[in-house]
Order: sequence, then structure tokens, then C-alpha cells
Amino acid sequence: MTVAWAVIIVVAVVSTFGPAMLDFGLGIVFGSIVLITLYAWILRRIVFGSRPIPRWAKAAYWVGGALMVIGGVHAPDAFLALTGEQGTATIAYASTETGSHGTKYTQCWVDLPDGSTEQLPTAGPCPAPRGAHLTVVYSPGGVVGPILKAKSDLMWWWAAGLQLTGIALLTTTAVLTVRDPVLQWQLRRASAGAVRKPQGRPRVPSRYRRRH
Repeated sequence: MTVAWAVIIVVAVVSTFGPAMLDFGLGIVFGSIVLITLYAWILRRIVFGSRPIPRWAKAAYWVGGALMVIGGVHAPDAFLALTGEQGTATIAYASTETGSHGTKYTQCWVDLPDGSTEQLPTAGPCPAPRGAHLTVVYSPGGVVGPILKAKSDLMWWWAAGLQLTGIALLTTTAVLTVRDPVLQWQLRRASAGAVRKPQGRPRVPSRYRRRH
């Protein structure tokens, strides 16, 4: 159970925070799918042995997972606050892009201090005329898109707070589940019953039955 809970928590953190750094919509979809899969295949089948999950454990799991998914809103802010560099960006140009459903939208591009040209992570017109200079926090490796803010203005605390709260809720649920003596006794009894093979009555030879 301890190993299963560790897998649940680690995979939940990676799946809800990692994709959200690239795109928040992708983070919501991917994180939700992973949380549902973890619930169905690990929490129900391994942690609880296909037995009914207590309501408090079920509620804690989904609330903790939801907080981790919502925390991905500002996952890029948290990443840039730790690894990003601050400098001055120049508004390069605005382009018209076509979405997956044929929808047209405007995308703003900026020239970064390292000489690269990157698009802003959110769609929309440029916040200033072409050639304007604005403060930017960017990732030198281009892992996430640049944000036109100073490092002190990044909302990293939103992602960190919700992620840590979700992790704490899942961890608390894991500890209470592993240390529950009643649940442990039920799971051991169910496991022993699945392994033990039922023994039938010994077969009496037909000759003995006819004689007696």
C-alpha cells in the first residue's frame, strides 16, 4: 500500500504540473485523465483491494487532485521564478494563426535578450506597439513561453500553494489509510481468502460405498 500511494502521489504531481507548463488546457485534460486512471487501477485495485473505498478517502483524493490541476494555471510562473532570467524584450510582430478547429486568432511574438524570437504563451494582440521594450522573464532553453512581467510579479505562489495543498491532502490520506488497523485486517483477510483454495469432501471409492 505504501508503494502504491507513493506511485499515485508522484505520478499525480508530474501529470498535473508538467503538461500545464506547456499549455494550461493540456494540463487540465492530461491531468484529469491520469487522476481517473490512478483511481481506477491503483487506488481501487491495489490500495483497497477492490473493496469499497471510504467516503472520506474518496473525497480527499478528488479534492487533492482538483487542487493540483487548478494549481497548474500558473505552473509557468513557478518554473520561470525558479529557473528563468529577467531582461528586456522587444515587441517583434503579431501574426494571425489558425487553430485546430479552423478558428483564426492573433499571436504576439517578442525578441528576447538571448537573440531568439518567441511567442507569448497566451493568444491575443501585442500589449504594446512593434518595437516597444518591455520587461520579460524567459527560459533560456525555451522550455516555456516568456512572460512580460518582472520576476517579482510572477504568480508562482498560486501554483506552489495549490500543488503543495493537494500533495499534503493525498499524503495525509495515504498515511491514514496505511495506518488504519481495521482496513489492514480486512485487506489481509481478503488476500488470504483469495489465496486459500477451498477444500471439498474427500472422495469415497465406489466399491466402499456399495459395500456399506
